[in-house]
Amino acid sequence: MERRFKMLAALMSLNLILSAFAFAQTENLFPNGIGQKSYKGVKLVVVTQTGPQVAGPLQKYKALWEQKTGASVEVQTFPFGDLFQKIRTAFLSGANPFDILVYASDWAGDIMGSGYTVEVPQKIQDQMSYKALIPAYRERILAWGGKTYGLPYDGDAHMMYYRSDLLTDPEYQTAFKAKYGYAMSAPPKTWQQYYDIAEFFNGMTIDGQTIYGAGTAFKPHAQSYWTFLGIAASFAKAPGNPAYFFDPDSMNPYINNPGFVKALEFYTSLVRVGPPGVVNWDVGDIRSNFPAGKLALGIDWGDVGPLSSDPNSSVVVGKWGSWLEPGVDQYWDNQKNAMINRYNQAPYLAFGGWIQGVTSTSKNKDAALDFAAFMGNATMSLKLCVEPGTGVNPHFTSDLGDVAPWTKLGMTASQANEYLDAIGNIIGSSNNVVDLRIPGAAEYFDALDTGLAQAVAGQISAKAALDAVAQQWNQITNRLGRDQQKKLYRQMLGLAPR
Repeated sequence: MERRFKMLAALMSLNLILSAFAFAQTENLFPNGIGQKSYKGVKLVVVTQTGPQVAGPLQKYKALWEQKTGASVEVQTFPFGDLFQKIRTAFLSGANPFDILVYASDWAGDIMGSGYTVEVPQKIQDQMSYKALIPAYRERILAWGGKTYGLPYDGDAHMMYYRSDLLTDPEYQTAFKAKYGYAMSAPPKTWQQYYDIAEFFNGMTIDGQTIYGAGTAFKPHAQSYWTFLGIAASFAKAPGNPAYFFDPDSMNPYINNPGFVKALEFYTSLVRVGPPGVVNWDVGDIRSNFPAGKLALGIDWGDVGPLSSDPNSSVVVGKWGSWLEPGVDQYWDNQKNAMINRYNQAPYLAFGGWIQGVTSTSKNKDAALDFAAFMGNATMSLKLCVEPGTGVNPHFTSDLGDVAPWTKLGMTASQANEYLDAIGNIIGSSNNVVDLRIPGAAEYFDALDTGLAQAVAGQISAKAALDAVAQQWNQITNRLGRDQQKKLYRQMLGLAPR
């Protein structure tokens, strides 16, 4: 039995290697001198989250770089909820075994700011085509304190997915207008419309299958707080004010202001228009159920698009659309201390993407930089963006510039244009929100995660949950140093010191 399992594992590994080599014959994954130096005998250890997303491409394509350079690469993975602590503990213990970190960009304050990773040499930036990166990623995600410490791997922006075939169906449109008194919009423009559409379709039987209204990530200790923060952005991020998480003058939290409270009340209401057990859903559940035709609406990063376009695993090929997350007709303005009765939409660069960093403790920095350049260059980026299930989303301008790779995947031309336009508009919006990147970000979000779980479970009200979160955020800020945190937060927002 053991021999059989070893044989199956070997065959699976061989298939991954062969498919990687087959692709390499048609695409240049080693541009600009990447992978040309011998590193025979060198072993690199890469750490990231448990796959298949994010870790999968590293495990699949490392064999190409290994054959080119003579080195070997070990990919160690941990569940997302444990990853930050594993990285931090490794450095604090003084026995860090990692050469490359593939980590959440909002941990930059703790990782880049603590000197855990080395500055990226200009030669590597040129090899990877940094000038072709979307400016928001190059200038705000990969840098800290005016220096570049991050190597690109993934770009992230939350977006909405909808079943275009259902939302534009004349019969459903007529029934919806009769029930709600207004025309069903495809895509929905406000979160209230989003809820109404989800409610309308929830539990409906279509083509012999029960369909549910909305797939929403609620599961604690996963990545669900980003879903909440993406919804809350339109409720609580006012145009013209770059601050979203804290008051940049005092570092007092915004998280329990009336906009956030209203957003949490809405977020918890989505439980009622989702499938049974949705309170235990993570983003992976949206990625499996939307392509399976079980959802009318869903919120995720860019992953659902390629997954829904794969004819080998999707039943909604050609039947879906994507756009920015909806807005609201009333939002909270912190500077005016009032609710404003005006439409507001605030796209959220949730998470900001997985980025690579070569550790300051690595004994093989040159080899590590070369492997990171291989995994993160512009050619590899486009390959991984259109490959379903990688977890890699657009972050180079070349990822957005041509619909051909996307239509080859299975999108229609209109789907591809809408999908790429959505990502471009999210990144380019003057009112978008860049994720929190100061030291302690993981702690702030862990406290938020706990509060959200209590509210979703109905244990406490939205206001009580967020008041408790705000209290914990203040405690974290005081412990880390309020003046220092304020300085770094203002720096993150591009505001002058005060």
